[in-house]
Amino acid sequence: MAVDLEPVPDVPALMADDILVVADLHIGLEEELREKGGRIPSRAGTMGRRLLEIADRRGASRLAILGDVKHLVPKMASRERRDVYVFFRDLASGFREITIAQGNHDGMLKNIVPRNVRFKPAYGFRVADVGFCHGHAWPYKKVMEAKVLLMGHNHPAAAFRDAMGSRQIVPCWLRVPFLPKHRRYPKLPKEAIVVPSFNELCGGMPVNDIRARFIGPLFDEDLVRVDEAAVHLLDGTNLGRLADIRVDLGFRPEDYRQ
Repeated sequence: MAVDLEPVPDVPALMADDILVVADLHIGLEEELREKGGRIPSRAGTMGRRLLEIADRRGASRLAILGDVKHLVPKMASRERRDVYVFFRDLASGFREITIAQGNHDGMLKNIVPRNVRFKPAYGFRVADVGFCHGHAWPYKKVMEAKVLLMGHNHPAAAFRDAMGSRQIVPCWLRVPFLPKHRRYPKLPKEAIVVPSFNELCGGMPVNDIRARFIGPLFDEDLVRVDEAAVHLLDGTNLGRLADIRVDLGFRPEDYRQ
């Protein structure tokens, strides 16, 4: 059964039929920023209201989150625990089904979310011909047999640099084609769509920087053709092939942390 995939204009979210798909909420990121001297209120309530507004506008009845719902690892702050529970409690009235694909930041999350939330392992899950996963672990073979794979984890963003050295980095979609075959998987999707982070505080990893480092096993050079990836802004603008739009932002490899 074919699933219709459609990005939500100007929003880091997409529709897969009636499923609203987002990634990398990182609830509790504010706690880490607070430890470093920042004073930023929790974004959990704002993100929850935004999801409900999008769902109402687009007719979404289900929600899929591609991992990293929470932020702090390995510890968990009491405020983070409360914010996660309240976040899903408030979403329950707007979605008949909520599913989470476990991310690398989601340790202990299963013990916090309300019982009506479906919690899937890091190996992902599949709905019809679409696979869903976070991207930090090898997915199930059945997930990789889907027509397309939706994943998070890398927080993709597009970078621009002008002649004066001014830099701008904005969230983007990354559509990465798979190679025909791989030693681990007898069958592969046509492409992976990397979903940008839904939490604007996370920023993004500039995928077209010459020193960009993609993380996770799915960016194995024997599995995907990264240089052939298509880059799209949230408003739908197609920036072209990744190999054709690379820039030197002057960052160091150690500057990339997620």
